[in-house]
Amino acid sequence: MKYTLFMVLWFAYAVSVLAASSLPSDLLELQVKGIALDPNGQVPVAILESPATQKAFPMWIGRSEAQAIAIELEGVSTPRPLTHILLKNILSQLDVKVQRIVIHDVRDRTFYASVWLQHGTAVHTIDARPSDAIALALGTKAPIFVAPHVLNSVQTVPLQSPKPTQTLAKKFGMHMQSLDDQLAQAFHLPTTDGVLVAYVEADSQAARHGIRRGDVIIRVDGQPIKNVNDVLVSLTDKTTHQHILLVTRDQGPITIRLDLSAIE
Repeated sequence: MKYTLFMVLWFAYAVSVLAASSLPSDLLELQVKGIALDPNGQVPVAILESPATQKAFPMWIGRSEAQAIAIELEGVSTPRPLTHILLKNILSQLDVKVQRIVIHDVRDRTFYASVWLQHGTAVHTIDARPSDAIALALGTKAPIFVAPHVLNSVQTVPLQSPKPTQTLAKKFGMHMQSLDDQLAQAFHLPTTDGVLVAYVEADSQAARHGIRRGDVIIRVDGQPIKNVNDVLVSLTDKTTHQHILLVTRDQGPITIRLDLSAIE
């Protein structure tokens, strides 16, 4: 009886390992372009790129998952480990490697993903929400893949040639990224002029002055802002003690004053 039970369990284990090892050859690798905020519903969105097909598509995610992804993209350290970092540390202590992340299906606008774990010679697949899996992949430097039929079933926008300007920057605790054609098309923005605040560090100067994640900076001290370079030039002007920012929030304009005398 014990022998029979052992054989059944061993056979089930062998089948699961064999199935996990048979990775489809037509998967496409994805890159995480960034995190944005849908201006219509104020819901965080991850922008995923497929360089092989020259296409990008948005994936709506939760706020905590968006924060985890943004922190990994910006390389921000946290005083205590977030959930995906805790999982990363546990896997590392158990000598388990995150081999890859696969977004394998989409049904009723819901994406499905799996985490491929390697322990010795065995490979296991674990069902996961794509947003959690992406954060884990970024934290462990694991590649992210998507099945072609998933990419073909979502609304995509063509990739543009990269511009010779800086696209990501950090100032006063706000992490910013330049708008481009892909983000504008994905979120129905009227123009690519402006800079998106992708993340605001807690208790930072930007947070204390009222800057929020999802704000789009369109003017600084009356000067129009087209990209991150414009913001950095304006905010490093040492001849003024105050900067006046015009941002769009909830599809409306808001004026924010940055008092430099109160900034350390």
